[in-house]
Amino acid sequence: MSLKPLTACLAALCLWPFTLQASECGTEPPPPVHVATAEALGEALTAPCPGTEILIAPGHYRGKFRMTEAAAGTSERPIVVAAEEGLGSVVIDGDGAAVTWKFDGAANVVLRGLEITGGGYHGVFFDHGARDITVTGNRIHDNTGKPPLDSHAEIKGSNAGPRVARITLRGNEIYHSAHPDGGNFQGIDCNGCDDWRVEGNYIHDIGRPTSQPHSYFDRGSCIQMKSLSRGTVIDGNLIRQCHIGIVLGGEGLESPENLGGTVTNNIVLDSEEIGIAVVNARDARIAYNPVRGPARGIVFAEDGRFADSANTGEAANNLFAAAVKDVPADIAWRGNIVILGLSADALFKAWQDGDFRIRPGVPPLSEDTVWLSPEIAHDYRGMPRRRGETPDAGAVARDPAK
Repeated sequence: MSLKPLTACLAALCLWPFTLQASECGTEPPPPVHVATAEALGEALTAPCPGTEILIAPGHYRGKFRMTEAAAGTSERPIVVAAEEGLGSVVIDGDGAAVTWKFDGAANVVLRGLEITGGGYHGVFFDHGARDITVTGNRIHDNTGKPPLDSHAEIKGSNAGPRVARITLRGNEIYHSAHPDGGNFQGIDCNGCDDWRVEGNYIHDIGRPTSQPHSYFDRGSCIQMKSLSRGTVIDGNLIRQCHIGIVLGGEGLESPENLGGTVTNNIVLDSEEIGIAVVNARDARIAYNPVRGPARGIVFAEDGRFADSANTGEAANNLFAAAVKDVPADIAWRGNIVILGLSADALFKAWQDGDFRIRPGVPPLSEDTVWLSPEIAHDYRGMPRRRGETPDAGAVARDPAK
């Protein structure tokens, strides 16, 4: 047998290793990969086959961890990275690196059950076209090692390179345990991101900034989606003690700052300045959110840097125990309730603890609330909103049959 074809291939620097890797992946799901050191974890993240499950043994893992475009699962066979014994068993510690865990072009990945902390600026970072990634059931906090924090978010999406798309953040706890110095920091922040779903997270204690070096609405917000982010869904989150609870839009890089975003069924408690801010957002939908003060309940603001800055859309069936004013004409304001001066204890089971279930026997809060079209099909708990004579405002729906 002649070796001439192989010799010619080597001389031409053919892609033999890559062909071999594809062949190794095969068509069957690969066996789980168990790792117990930071070095082994870094190696396992380099180029896993679709369907690989990387299971991390209990322990404290220091370093900066990266998943590039070589880490590409499929919709049917995503790559899963998870704590083998669940949340609380694995700490991923950035050890002062700017970013603790980075998705740099990776695709179809699930990240689950990790405590991610110790980074300089960001806990989890997405850029260069990262897509179809789910971050679920993690605890992400105190990635604040490079003060002052004038460019920080615990979870950050960047418009560097192709747009980051179809990211799901679900069931995570995101917070600062100590108040950092700085003027521009968030729990979740995204520039130019498409179809992000931020669902069922507990985000808290992203507090009042100590300075204001950049923009007004960047400062200490729990969630912000700006710079022409499109198709944002912010639903069913519990947000407590942030300087600003939710910012749909902002003062970023493009106008409009947010296009077609929805903010629904979120419970926003004790924001220092603003519960919900809508800033240069088009076709926005703000519905069924209870917001408890002492801050302003909702603010609509334009960005003076752009001549076309405006807010359009609807705000419906929200419940505000905080001041509301200056709603623009292009926002359809329907069925919202402001209960300043009324007894919340008489209406809700445990208002002070964030339990917004309506007490039995309490009549509908307002005859002005409206059934939406299309309706928000579920409430904060994921329960269906059953049609009755009058819908309840706020995040937790009653069964009208009871």
